[in-house]
Amino acid sequence: MEFYGYPRPDGKVGTRNYVALVPSTGCVNNLCSDLEHLVRGTKALRHDQGCLHPPRDTETVTQTLINLGLNPNVGGALVVALGCEMVKAEEIYEGIKASGKPVEMVVMHEIGGMINTMSTAMHMLVDLVSSVSHARREKADISKLVMGTKCGSSDTSSGLSANLVTGEVCRMLTEQGGRFIQGEICDIMGGEYALKKLAVNPEEGEKIVDYVRDLYMRGLAMGADTRGCQMTAGNVAGGLTTLVEKALGANAKGGQVPIQGALGYGQLVPDAPGRYIMDFPGHGFENLTASAAGGATVHLFTTGRGADTGHPIMPTVKICGNAKTNKTMAEHIDVDVSAVIDETETPDQAGERVLEYMLGIASGRLTKCEILGTESMEILIRGPVI
Repeated sequence: MEFYGYPRPDGKVGTRNYVALVPSTGCVNNLCSDLEHLVRGTKALRHDQGCLHPPRDTETVTQTLINLGLNPNVGGALVVALGCEMVKAEEIYEGIKASGKPVEMVVMHEIGGMINTMSTAMHMLVDLVSSVSHARREKADISKLVMGTKCGSSDTSSGLSANLVTGEVCRMLTEQGGRFIQGEICDIMGGEYALKKLAVNPEEGEKIVDYVRDLYMRGLAMGADTRGCQMTAGNVAGGLTTLVEKALGANAKGGQVPIQGALGYGQLVPDAPGRYIMDFPGHGFENLTASAAGGATVHLFTTGRGADTGHPIMPTVKICGNAKTNKTMAEHIDVDVSAVIDETETPDQAGERVLEYMLGIASGRLTKCEILGTESMEILIRGPVI
């Protein structure tokens, strides 16, 4: 149970080795995208936040961006700022720098215009990429691996195959000392008390229930009943019938593995091994970003009808148990587990196969998302709470 990854100064191990372009505001997204296209080895973390939100949300955005820079898949970073935003670029810079990684910062208002800023940034990036590219993969124990998970475009096959298989991966990973991050609070609605029972600490279990209650109350404050809008058209077309049915299928991604703790959105996962529940939504871009900010270095994304979403700095493995989807969406599916439904393979056998595949991804094999470049991210900004 080993993989070949990039050791970092803080003792963590990455599965990729990027220089992250971290915009403090969405106003400089295009600049970051241009830099990514011009400088090899960089990844732009585009988002549409940075200004005009309450203090709590400013803190969420700031800490999420810092934690993305701290992700072991990031070897170095360039913080890119406009200069008038509410999110402080200096705070992001100092937060990432504390890890011992090389980091630089450019502020457009100080340098003067996009062209001058791009020129300055490119000079910095040449040195950053040169330094980061010196890193070499080394053998690492599976206990150094942090895996995130989610389901997207789910159907009846998800809870009967891909999610069950992911639960087996969770069991094997955590038994070997690895860490597993699970969230999608809207998807576990109706099944939160089942997760609460798995919590090692009763207080952490109550947090999981609180996350679901908070989601419902925020929806109510906006005049919406989350329970009535959670099932998507694709879920229904795929044969899912009730919110609880979907929740129990989503819960299966962690199986019966004990839950060590409940984490806030994008909060760094503790060094202690085990399964953790994170307060992130079902929306793909936001939950992938929260998982990466939490420290996940590889992500297992289950799907029934097919999804192409990935994340810029976190390789995202698609696993599907729907035989039809594995044919029609083949270029987006990494692992076919439809044999579980055919009963020619057990969930634990498929789990061993998926874990082996995931270790290959952690060691450098490309995911379909990485090959096709279907990578994106967003940061969650919460609505009012009553």
